[in-house]
Amino acid sequence: MKSSGPPAKPIISFRPAKHCGWIIRVVQFWNALDLAWHNRLRIDPRDLEILKTIPKDSGLILVANHSDDMDPRVCMELSRRSRRRFTYMTNAEAFEGWHGIAGWWLQRLGGFSVERGGNDQTASRYTVDVVKKGHDTLVMFPEGEISHLNDLVQSFRTGVVHMGLQAITETRETDSTWTAYLLPVAIKYRYRKSIGSILNKKIRAIEKRLLIRKNLLTFQEKIIRIMAKILKHQNLINSTQRVSEQLARLKEQILEAQTTILSKIETKYPQLQIDPKAQLVDQARKIIFFLREQLGQKKLFSTETRMRLKKDIKDLKETIQMAGWQPQYINFTPSEERLAETVMKLEREVLGIRKPRPLGNRYVFLRIGHPLDLGRYVESYQRDPSAISHQIAEELRDNIQSLIEKM
Repeated sequence: MKSSGPPAKPIISFRPAKHCGWIIRVVQFWNALDLAWHNRLRIDPRDLEILKTIPKDSGLILVANHSDDMDPRVCMELSRRSRRRFTYMTNAEAFEGWHGIAGWWLQRLGGFSVERGGNDQTASRYTVDVVKKGHDTLVMFPEGEISHLNDLVQSFRTGVVHMGLQAITETRETDSTWTAYLLPVAIKYRYRKSIGSILNKKIRAIEKRLLIRKNLLTFQEKIIRIMAKILKHQNLINSTQRVSEQLARLKEQILEAQTTILSKIETKYPQLQIDPKAQLVDQARKIIFFLREQLGQKKLFSTETRMRLKKDIKDLKETIQMAGWQPQYINFTPSEERLAETVMKLEREVLGIRKPRPLGNRYVFLRIGHPLDLGRYVESYQRDPSAISHQIAEELRDNIQSLIEKM
């Protein structure tokens, strides 16, 4: 039988980590100074000792919540203070920034690419190998997206558990005592000073763009009106209803808007097999991965088709962003941090600010939980990989949520 030739090269290329010691040290120094000025890190020395005492020849996956763009930089400072080298799983699209220059820097700082929504076997294999080597601490954010929900941890993807247990299974073929740990890390932000006046200015700027008249409502009521205007459902505003009831109705309309956008785009690509039981965000990610693959075939599509593909990707990303709106997050008596996070999302939506800046200088609180020895779950995992992975992922999420609530 004749060989069919080498396997097809993936359209979207994998980018491995290429740690560069002097670049890491310089950036860590700059990062520490910038954090000290804008986002002062607060970590108990006893928590830091937990990280330092984990054997460096074992596998270690640092699992953190992902509520803010600053999270990777907080982890970089944790790397500096613990004197452990970190390797970061990073969204592949981040490597394309600044015409590819961002990717060069990310690789030298220890980042490697993963295509969310796709079956990225190369990245999965690389991840398992990083854990098996036991030299680096692998950093993963199992929520997937930046949630901008400072107080609320979203559901975790199970990949972090699968990869850790796969690393143990493979390594124990030659070393029966080797193990890997999952280390839960909670990150929470708090403004150093009241930001009430800044919130007022930000909300008023959004209202002006949407042609909403100035009013004397509470922050919550103003945000409800803004969301209703964006969704084009002014009927959601009902002064006779309690705020909690209006927020609940908003949540329903957001879900309906997401479903409508997703369904329209799905019908354009019948060749895609989308699991209807999967979360909307996961469905959107899978379609985005498919469309990015199509865009990689530059010679196969006209300019008009490429523009349509990019438009669909943009719309799908908006459905993912809408998942983070979560109106009920500002129910009852919300903190200024919760209001600020909601306003920043609305700035992105209404004013087109891709990455709205925090509304002031903050404290960053970091807590480290007890390491979870994955070696204890190997036999159970071999019997039922899916059930055990979901169980451990949920325990991790609950652990980090508990740490956040105590801060």
